[in-house]
Amino acid sequence: MDQLGGSVRWLNDHNPEVEAVPVMLHPSRATDAKATAVPGMRVITPELFGKLKEAVTAYAAALASSPDRWADEQAVREQLAHHKLTGDRFLTTYAEPVSPS
Repeated sequence: MDQLGGSVRWLNDHNPEVEAVPVMLHPSRATDAKATAVPGMRVITPELFGKLKEAVTAYAAALASSPDRWADEQAVREQLAHHKLTGDRFLTTYAEPVSPS
């Protein structure tokens, strides 16, 4: 968490116009008593990582079902939305808020 916090602070110092979205892949969403969670931090747990992997695989398979689908912006957009891989749904679907220990 300290490394993630340092990265967010660096981004805020160097690019204040960019909003950081701190995300960590970790076996648990609970923080250690000695850790300080980054505000707004989300965690991708192994269970959610499995769901994300399935979604990405299904997304790629759907687009690979026809040679021209990868170049079809509408098909790509539809598949991203269907598998909840869009910016507005990705974190709420595949990551959880960090939980104090």
